[in-house]
Amino acid sequence: MTQTSPSDTPTGPHEQAEDLNNVARSPKPLFEVGSRAWLYMERVKPGLTKKLTHRWHGPFRIKKKVEEYAYDLELPDRSGYRFHPVVHVSRLKPVNEFQSRPTTRLAPDISENTQLDFDEELLPENSWEPDQLAGEYEVETIFDDKTPLSTSTERPVREFLVKLVGYVEPKWEPASNLSCGGLLYDYLRHKRSEQRFQMVQVADED
Repeated sequence: MTQTSPSDTPTGPHEQAEDLNNVARSPKPLFEVGSRAWLYMERVKPGLTKKLTHRWHGPFRIKKKVEEYAYDLELPDRSGYRFHPVVHVSRLKPVNEFQSRPTTRLAPDISENTQLDFDEELLPENSWEPDQLAGEYEVETIFDDKTPLSTSTERPVREFLVKLVGYVEPKWEPASNLSCGGLLYDYLRHKRSEQRFQMVQVADED
């Protein structure tokens, strides 16, 4: 008597439909390995306002998928960037790769490598070209804050004690120099929670 293995068992319409549903439910990866993406980089850049600080950098090539919502980026040698290459998808934006491009040569020295992506043309010029300041003033941690007493008619400016990526000693920076919205929001929210807790403790003691 010949035994039938599970792989030899014919599948009926119900099983085939279930397989198709499983394929349809499988999440499509947000980024393919080898594709390119812009990286959002929050950092402190002294002397520049938020309007003048370009925060989209790259493009960087996707090296591998680390987990469902995290990817490892390729960092070119001597690129000037200093950051951890594994980033969350919330900081990535795909580069539109155009499959069909004009083949007409405008000059003899134009090659395939010099063809441009429209995304790159729409971004500010120095937002994707590596620069020595990229990552140099990226905020790593916020430790404390203070509001110095005003010694003039000007309104006192709140300052934050921050640890910058690549630096050992923390330094005080005015709020206007900070472009780390997520870190700043979490810090202020945590501080408000501590203040409420202290107020509750004082009320209980009374």
